[in-house]
Amino acid sequence: MTDVSTEVVPYEPGPPITEALRQRGVDVLQGLYARGEVDQEQFQQALDGLLGVRDEAAFAVVIRSLPPPVALTPSRRRRLEPFEISASMGEVRLEGRWQVSRRTTISAGMGAVLIDLSDAEFDDWDVEIVVRTTMGAITVVAPPGFDVRLVGRNGPVTTSVGPPIPGFPVVRLSAMSDMGTIRVIHPSDQVRRRRWRRGGTPRRAQT
Repeated sequence: MTDVSTEVVPYEPGPPITEALRQRGVDVLQGLYARGEVDQEQFQQALDGLLGVRDEAAFAVVIRSLPPPVALTPSRRRRLEPFEISASMGEVRLEGRWQVSRRTTISAGMGAVLIDLSDAEFDDWDVEIVVRTTMGAITVVAPPGFDVRLVGRNGPVTTSVGPPIPGFPVVRLSAMSDMGTIRVIHPSDQVRRRRWRRGGTPRRAQT
Protein backbone atom coordinates (compact mmCIF):
# COMPACT_ATOMS: atom_id res chain seq x y z
CA MET A 1 0.00 0.00 0.00
CA THR A 2 1.22 3.49 -0.81
CA ASP A 3 0.13 6.77 0.71
CA VAL A 4 -0.72 8.27 -2.67
CA SER A 5 -4.19 9.76 -2.45
CA THR A 6 -6.73 9.18 -5.21
CA GLU A 7 -7.14 12.16 -7.46
CA VAL A 8 -10.77 13.23 -7.91
CA VAL A 9 -11.59 14.93 -11.19
CA PRO A 10 -14.15 17.77 -10.79
CA TYR A 11 -17.16 16.98 -12.94
CA GLU A 12 -18.12 19.51 -15.57
CA PRO A 13 -19.99 18.36 -18.68
CA GLY A 14 -17.52 17.89 -21.52
CA PRO A 15 -17.59 16.81 -25.17
CA PRO A 16 -19.73 13.75 -25.96
CA ILE A 17 -17.81 10.50 -25.72
CA THR A 18 -17.12 8.54 -28.90
CA GLU A 19 -17.40 4.79 -29.07
CA ALA A 20 -13.74 4.61 -30.08
CA LEU A 21 -12.76 6.40 -26.86
CA ARG A 22 -15.09 4.21 -24.82
CA GLN A 23 -13.36 1.14 -26.25
CA ARG A 24 -9.94 2.58 -25.35
CA GLY A 25 -11.15 2.93 -21.76
CA VAL A 26 -12.39 -0.68 -21.75
CA ASP A 27 -9.02 -1.81 -23.13
CA VAL A 28 -7.24 0.02 -20.28
CA LEU A 29 -9.53 -1.66 -17.76
CA GLN A 30 -9.03 -5.11 -19.27
CA GLY A 31 -5.27 -4.63 -19.11
CA LEU A 32 -5.48 -3.76 -15.41
CA TYR A 33 -7.61 -6.83 -14.75
CA ALA A 34 -5.25 -9.11 -16.68
CA ARG A 35 -2.33 -7.83 -14.59
CA GLY A 36 -4.24 -8.34 -11.34
CA GLU A 37 -4.36 -4.62 -10.51
CA VAL A 38 -8.15 -4.68 -10.11
CA ASP A 39 -10.33 -7.51 -8.85
CA GLN A 40 -13.58 -8.81 -10.32
CA GLU A 41 -15.77 -6.43 -8.33
CA GLN A 42 -13.67 -3.38 -9.24
CA PHE A 43 -13.59 -4.49 -12.86
CA GLN A 44 -17.37 -4.81 -13.10
CA GLN A 45 -17.98 -1.51 -11.33
CA ALA A 46 -15.60 0.37 -13.61
CA LEU A 47 -16.95 -1.41 -16.71
CA ASP A 48 -20.49 -0.36 -15.82
CA GLY A 49 -19.22 3.18 -15.38
CA LEU A 50 -17.42 3.27 -18.74
CA LEU A 51 -20.41 1.82 -20.56
CA GLY A 52 -22.77 4.29 -18.92
CA VAL A 53 -20.92 7.62 -19.31
CA ARG A 54 -21.99 10.05 -22.01
CA ASP A 55 -19.26 12.72 -22.01
CA GLU A 56 -15.49 12.96 -21.59
CA ALA A 57 -15.60 14.54 -18.14
CA ALA A 58 -17.58 11.63 -16.70
CA PHE A 59 -15.25 9.23 -18.54
CA ALA A 60 -12.23 10.89 -16.88
CA VAL A 61 -13.80 10.43 -13.44
CA VAL A 62 -14.04 6.67 -14.03
CA ILE A 63 -10.47 6.46 -15.37
CA ARG A 64 -9.08 8.36 -12.36
CA SER A 65 -10.83 5.90 -10.02
CA LEU A 66 -8.61 3.11 -11.40
CA PRO A 67 -4.95 2.40 -10.53
CA PRO A 68 -2.90 5.13 -12.26
CA PRO A 69 -1.08 4.40 -15.53
CA VAL A 70 2.14 5.77 -14.00
CA ALA A 71 3.87 5.47 -10.65
CA LEU A 72 2.87 8.36 -8.38
CA THR A 73 5.44 9.60 -5.89
CA PRO A 74 4.47 9.01 -2.24
CA SER A 75 3.60 12.35 -0.61
CA ARG A 76 6.61 12.24 1.73
CA ARG A 77 9.02 12.20 -1.26
CA ARG A 78 7.37 14.77 -3.52
CA ARG A 79 9.55 17.76 -4.29
CA LEU A 80 8.48 21.10 -2.89
CA GLU A 81 10.65 23.06 -5.32
CA PRO A 82 10.99 22.78 -9.13
CA PHE A 83 13.47 20.22 -10.44
CA GLU A 84 16.14 21.97 -12.54
CA ILE A 85 18.92 20.59 -14.75
CA SER A 86 21.47 22.69 -16.61
CA ALA A 87 24.24 21.47 -18.93
CA SER A 88 26.23 23.62 -21.33
CA MET A 89 27.47 20.74 -23.53
CA GLY A 90 26.65 17.10 -24.12
CA GLU A 91 23.42 15.14 -23.84
CA VAL A 92 20.81 15.24 -21.09
CA ARG A 93 18.96 11.94 -20.79
CA LEU A 94 16.10 11.49 -18.34
CA GLU A 95 14.94 7.90 -18.63
CA GLY A 96 14.13 4.88 -16.51
CA ARG A 97 12.68 5.50 -13.04
CA TRP A 98 13.22 9.24 -12.59
CA GLN A 99 11.05 11.66 -10.63
CA VAL A 100 8.96 14.19 -12.55
CA SER A 101 8.28 17.23 -10.37
CA ARG A 102 5.23 19.41 -10.72
CA ARG A 103 7.61 21.70 -12.65
CA THR A 104 10.77 20.41 -14.32
CA THR A 105 13.14 22.77 -16.14
CA ILE A 106 15.96 21.54 -18.40
CA SER A 107 18.57 23.75 -20.11
CA ALA A 108 21.02 21.96 -22.38
CA GLY A 109 22.99 24.59 -24.27
CA MET A 110 24.13 22.87 -27.46
CA GLY A 111 23.31 19.34 -26.36
CA ALA A 112 20.44 16.99 -27.18
CA VAL A 113 17.72 16.31 -24.60
CA LEU A 114 15.79 13.05 -24.12
CA ILE A 115 12.82 13.09 -21.74
CA ASP A 116 11.41 9.57 -21.47
CA LEU A 117 8.24 9.41 -19.37
CA SER A 118 7.66 5.69 -19.92
CA ASP A 119 8.87 4.51 -16.49
CA ALA A 120 9.01 7.85 -14.69
CA GLU A 121 7.49 8.58 -11.27
CA PHE A 122 5.14 11.57 -11.21
CA ASP A 123 4.72 14.01 -8.32
CA ASP A 124 1.27 14.96 -9.65
CA TRP A 125 -1.28 14.04 -12.31
CA ASP A 126 -0.69 17.42 -13.96
CA VAL A 127 2.94 18.46 -14.50
CA GLU A 128 4.84 21.16 -16.37
CA ILE A 129 8.07 20.53 -18.29
CA VAL A 130 10.16 23.38 -19.71
CA VAL A 131 13.04 22.48 -22.07
CA ARG A 132 15.58 24.82 -23.65
CA THR A 133 18.41 24.01 -26.04
CA THR A 134 20.26 26.13 -28.58
CA MET A 135 21.19 23.75 -31.38
CA GLY A 136 20.29 20.35 -29.99
CA ALA A 137 17.32 18.05 -30.53
CA ILE A 138 14.56 17.70 -27.94
CA THR A 139 12.78 14.33 -27.80
CA VAL A 140 9.87 13.64 -25.45
CA VAL A 141 8.73 10.02 -25.14
CA ALA A 142 5.17 9.80 -23.81
CA PRO A 143 3.22 6.58 -23.18
CA PRO A 144 0.02 6.14 -25.20
CA GLY A 145 -2.93 8.01 -23.73
CA PHE A 146 -0.89 10.75 -22.06
CA ASP A 147 -2.18 14.27 -22.64
CA VAL A 148 0.90 16.17 -23.87
CA ARG A 149 -0.10 19.80 -24.37
CA LEU A 150 2.35 22.02 -26.19
CA VAL A 151 1.80 25.28 -24.32
CA GLY A 152 4.89 27.05 -25.63
CA ARG A 153 7.42 26.42 -28.36
CA ASN A 154 10.25 27.94 -30.36
CA GLY A 155 11.37 25.76 -33.23
CA PRO A 156 9.92 23.10 -35.53
CA VAL A 157 7.82 20.46 -33.79
CA THR A 158 6.87 16.99 -35.01
CA THR A 159 4.56 14.67 -33.10
CA SER A 160 3.47 11.10 -33.71
CA VAL A 161 1.41 10.60 -30.53
CA GLY A 162 -2.24 9.63 -30.70
CA PRO A 163 -5.15 11.39 -29.01
CA PRO A 164 -5.09 11.43 -25.19
CA ILE A 165 -7.31 9.42 -22.87
CA PRO A 166 -9.30 11.75 -20.57
CA GLY A 167 -8.21 11.09 -17.00
CA PHE A 168 -4.64 10.13 -17.93
CA PRO A 169 -1.73 12.37 -16.75
CA VAL A 170 -1.39 15.82 -18.29
CA VAL A 171 2.06 17.10 -19.38
CA ARG A 172 2.21 20.82 -20.20
CA LEU A 173 5.28 21.14 -22.40
CA SER A 174 7.21 24.29 -23.27
CA ALA A 175 10.03 23.46 -25.69
CA MET A 176 12.55 25.95 -27.11
CA SER A 177 15.21 25.02 -29.65
CA ASP A 178 16.69 27.95 -31.60
CA MET A 179 18.30 25.89 -34.37
CA GLY A 180 17.34 22.35 -33.41
CA THR A 181 14.26 20.12 -33.55
CA ILE A 182 11.49 19.10 -31.16
CA ARG A 183 9.81 15.68 -31.32
CA VAL A 184 7.04 14.08 -29.24
CA ILE A 185 6.82 10.31 -29.77
CA HIS A 186 5.52 7.08 -28.27
CA PRO A 187 7.91 4.44 -26.82
CA SER A 188 7.27 2.19 -29.83
CA ASP A 189 8.62 4.91 -32.12
CA GLN A 190 11.79 5.06 -30.03
CA VAL A 191 12.27 1.28 -30.30
CA ARG A 192 11.91 1.39 -34.08
CA ARG A 193 14.47 4.21 -34.25
CA ARG A 194 16.99 2.20 -32.19
CA ARG A 195 16.50 -0.87 -34.37
CA TRP A 196 17.10 1.25 -37.46
CA ARG A 197 20.37 2.54 -36.02
CA ARG A 198 21.58 -0.94 -35.03
CA GLY A 199 20.61 -2.53 -38.30
CA GLY A 200 22.08 0.10 -40.58
CA THR A 201 20.73 0.32 -44.11
CA PRO A 202 17.79 -2.10 -44.47
CA ARG A 203 17.94 -4.70 -47.18
CA ARG A 204 15.24 -4.77 -49.80
CA ALA A 205 12.71 -7.52 -49.21
CA GLN A 206 12.96 -10.56 -51.48
CA THR A 207 10.11 -11.00 -53.94
